[in-house]
Amino acid sequence: MTENTEYWVWLSLALGPSTRNDAILSSFMTAKKIFEASEEKRISEGVFTKLQLEKLRKVKLEDAERIVGICKKYGWDIVTPGDLIYPAGLRKLTDMPLALYVDGDISCLRGKVIIGVVGTRKPCYESIAITRKISSDLTKAGAVVVSGGALGIDSAAHEGAIEGGGKTVCVLGCGLGTDYLRENEALRREVSRNGALVTEYPPMTGASRQTFPARNRIISGMSHGVLVVEAGEKSGSLITAKRAAEQSRDVYAIPGSILTTSYTGANALIRDGAKAVAGARDVLASYAAIYPDRLNLDKISEEPIKSAIPEESQNLQTVKKQSVSGLDPDCEAVYNLFGEGSLHHDEICAGSGISPSRVIAALMQLQIMELIEIDNKNSYKLKS
Repeated sequence: MTENTEYWVWLSLALGPSTRNDAILSSFMTAKKIFEASEEKRISEGVFTKLQLEKLRKVKLEDAERIVGICKKYGWDIVTPGDLIYPAGLRKLTDMPLALYVDGDISCLRGKVIIGVVGTRKPCYESIAITRKISSDLTKAGAVVVSGGALGIDSAAHEGAIEGGGKTVCVLGCGLGTDYLRENEALRREVSRNGALVTEYPPMTGASRQTFPARNRIISGMSHGVLVVEAGEKSGSLITAKRAAEQSRDVYAIPGSILTTSYTGANALIRDGAKAVAGARDVLASYAAIYPDRLNLDKISEEPIKSAIPEESQNLQTVKKQSVSGLDPDCEAVYNLFGEGSLHHDEICAGSGISPSRVIAALMQLQIMELIEIDNKNSYKLKS
């Protein structure tokens, strides 16, 4: 944080997230100058709407100072356009975030090739395996993986990056300190230790339908390129890919079968100009030529992609367990997946075909019935 941090926080509160501010900053340069400007000066510049002028009057500096105090209390950083570690790619956005709240070390992005990895929240086993392998290889080669921390492909991207011994950044669609997606809390802690959790929303701000599309521009804006692994026709990850294209970022996609709707969106991206790729080397090849000092493609593993299903559980999806009295259809579908091994939440969603919220409810019910338990890796297994 700098001595001017509270002014940037004040301006971000007044203008709100995802607001076009390039003309505003061109006129005033800094948030402090806007705060100190007279009403006449703000009006005469002609860069504020009437609503924005009203908000500038209503939002108090004390509101920003309170937020700064909360971040200091919890050890969170606030990074603003006035800081050297502010992500360079975001400075090019017409709606650049005016304050980033950070749990971890966002400086891991400096001087690095950054690849956004996104996709569906309900991927198949193969897509989970592909994402983990590619993300691991990306970080082994020296790149940083950015994603959104959601279930499915996002989680696999962060996990793969950490497994590769590299850095990863999670851009949240809510504020730090919220009780969002509790089942991914352990992963978020790992990300903060191996990179950073980043959000433009003040602490304790809840997630909503509006917050996620807004955060997608940050994922793509930070990145040199965005990779879409699996995406249906209406997948939210396509919004990130669209923003990437609008921001003149490279867009990549893993091609999939035309016989399933799971890959409709990714295949459409390729049809419309995205580059089809089969691995990390394909993604990084052009960047390695531009930034030879940042990447080493020789470190990318040549090992084939392994199934995301644990070896001892390769046939879990065909296991038929004895019926247990009182199980509803969701609980029975989830329970039938378990054998001798453990299963991650993403694998259960993919194997059962049930929505994440229903899977969570089923898992809780099975735990209450003492049929399953959580292991030390935050996965689920039959209760011993």
